[in-house]
Amino acid sequence: MRVHGWCRSLSATVVAAVLAAVTLPAGAQVTSEQRIPVKKESSGDVARRDSIARADAARRDSLAMLQAQNDSLMRANQAYRDSVDRAIAAYRDSVARAEQMRLDSIAAANAAADSVRHAAALAATATAAIPVALSRRGFYFGLAGGTSSPTNDWATPYSLGFNITAPFGWQPYESRFGIRGDISYDLHGGELLVAGTPIQPVDYPQPVFLTSDVLVQDLTIWSGNLDATFDIAQWGDRRLGALYVLGGVGVHYFTNRQADVLPETGGQVPTTVDNGSSTEFGFNFGAGLSFGIGTSSLFLESRWFTADLSPTNATWAPLILGIKFF
Repeated sequence: MRVHGWCRSLSATVVAAVLAAVTLPAGAQVTSEQRIPVKKESSGDVARRDSIARADAARRDSLAMLQAQNDSLMRANQAYRDSVDRAIAAYRDSVARAEQMRLDSIAAANAAADSVRHAAALAATATAAIPVALSRRGFYFGLAGGTSSPTNDWATPYSLGFNITAPFGWQPYESRFGIRGDISYDLHGGELLVAGTPIQPVDYPQPVFLTSDVLVQDLTIWSGNLDATFDIAQWGDRRLGALYVLGGVGVHYFTNRQADVLPETGGQVPTTVDNGSSTEFGFNFGAGLSFGIGTSSLFLESRWFTADLSPTNATWAPLILGIKFF
């Protein structure tokens, strides 16, 4: 059995060798499939290793560049996130400050309103503590002007003139009575009196007057009066509208009591008679109507004045329109 196996193996080897010899072309050499290592390096291998080294260096450089770019992108991204965080923080801070300012302004407005209410309460308390008579009316002053008409015997030597009056006084709200003072100025125009006129405007002998014309010069009167007032009727807010009467005493200063005497017979020359100035006491009474305008009142008033002045009493009646301020 073993011999037969060897024979078959040998036959197969011979057949294979013959087939190989038949199939190889002429001149071909039989080579072994096992490579024998060669230790000597060729120039191609060196160049290949250099190129590989350069490629590896380039790869490392590109990787380094990519890493640097990535680091730059990371830093830029971090800077962007930081800026966004700062913007959000600043926005939140501004919103918080605006809200705090709004709250502070509301608190300040409430405090101001509280102070106004407190002041109003104090004013109301103070007003309640003051008598109504003092808070609704009281002291007043004013200014008025109009005509001044001589009356009775005084109307013969003098004609219509004008009057200026500055009143001041006191009247409580709940009272119809008041006290008033005033300073006034009256001017009366002189007239030409023909001989025989029965009224003497100035002191001079009656015979001279009977035979002469007399040209009376203008006369002025400064007066200081103190009167009591009484409201017959009152109306309107603060009761500034009223129908009232008044009366009292006064001191009157007469100036320029002069006249030119023009004789008609006897060849006498004209003579100027001057009685100088004088101060006389007198009385007055009258009535008026006032209308309230806010804290003021517009009034229309007339009074009759008399003063004992020789040789005839001086009497006159101003009619004035004015305003009083309370």
